[in-house]
Amino acid sequence: MNYRQLEAFRAVMETGTVTAASQILSISQPSLSAHIANLEHDLKLTLFQRRNGRLVPTAESKMLLPEVDSIVKGMSRLRALATDMRGLQSGRITIAAYPAISGFVTNFVATFAAQHERATLNLRTHGSERNAELAADRLVDVGLTAMPIADPSVACEVVTVAPSVCIVPRGHRLSELSAIGPRDLQGEPFVALGRADGYRQSVEEVFERAGVDLNIRFESTLTETACHLVSEGVAVAVVDPYCANLWSEHLEIRPFTAEVPCYVYAVRNRNVEVSLFVQRFVDELRTAFESEFSAPKA
Repeated sequence: MNYRQLEAFRAVMETGTVTAASQILSISQPSLSAHIANLEHDLKLTLFQRRNGRLVPTAESKMLLPEVDSIVKGMSRLRALATDMRGLQSGRITIAAYPAISGFVTNFVATFAAQHERATLNLRTHGSERNAELAADRLVDVGLTAMPIADPSVACEVVTVAPSVCIVPRGHRLSELSAIGPRDLQGEPFVALGRADGYRQSVEEVFERAGVDLNIRFESTLTETACHLVSEGVAVAVVDPYCANLWSEHLEIRPFTAEVPCYVYAVRNRNVEVSLFVQRFVDELRTAFESEFSAPKA
């Protein structure tokens, strides 16, 4: 028993004649009759009575029709899905982003979904370490992190890297500068990220090398909170551009002259073969990051 036999059976049941069924399937009448005969032989059932050159359905064929119809329609859907997958129009992906980039990634996901109308996208937001754990446990297809992950069960690749920016309140004296360096921030109330944050350690190192004592007035584990505090006019900060750009209407953004790179990594389970759709997502996300952050924004 094969699909062509089932397709021929369904066509005869729907049209009532061999002639009409063969025209629908674009095959000859002898070929269609052969498919019906072979199906009867395989099933060991009489599906049609031959009367005056016509095929009259038996009670057994009427009982089989719903199942055959489901199989034929399912095969059509499978073929359509395969076509979409080859064209990367359909697919399913679960992504975990860390908070500082979740706004940018959300915007990208909306654009990506509009271009892949039959795709299903699940977006989660957690800290970088949790995202790596989810990828290792195969609970997400891609976990985005701010640091490289050494876990041997995952593959970790750089998606993008951009220089840090300095953010100051609107109207602040430093907003007159085209770029801001560590010495410009001497004495300024400063928002620092959490003490265990590797990015904070990198920022503090460049200030230490410049001989500048940071006036840390606020600490926060989230870059969004730092941006919010700066927008309220109470402090300045050095942050990644991914989050800062989302606050550009509420504060001033300037290139930070000291080198503090902001990496974004994609983490995936090493033992899971990457689908074409997931790879397309990562490639287009990389392009979106590079297009937006290829140069510091003043």
